[in-house]
Amino acid sequence: MTRRARRTAALLTLAALAGAAGCGSGRYPVTGRVTYDDGSPLPEGSVVGECRDGPDPVMARGNVGPDGRFEWGTERAGDGAKPGKYKVIVVPRTLSNAELAQGMVSAVDGKFTRYDSSGIEFEVKDARNELNITVTRPKPGAKPK
Repeated sequence: MTRRARRTAALLTLAALAGAAGCGSGRYPVTGRVTYDDGSPLPEGSVVGECRDGPDPVMARGNVGPDGRFEWGTERAGDGAKPGKYKVIVVPRTLSNAELAQGMVSAVDGKFTRYDSSGIEFEVKDARNELNITVTRPKPGAKPK
């Protein structure tokens, strides 16, 4: 094998190893938990973040599990988020028409479902990130939004 061929093979091997390790994605893990103010978990829904630090908005989201835990992804579930400042919303499971007819209400106060009123901001840094969120339930008699 020539010297140039060995160098090319070595570079290709390094590139493959870097790709396998997830290096260079520019995204970092964001995990967390959504709970109510009494400490009980939000059992299902999504946590969505929007970053407007660059020319194009970047979205990251994660589904909330029964224990309230979530993990953000940008292109794929759990692949992390790019560094920057994010406005965050919590979107509970959508109620069916039958559930609404039975008088069920959303699991989360409507203010947490809008970027302009959630009050939740989070900065993703070049490291592992933890975003724990406390939400409230809708006030009695509140109508779904």
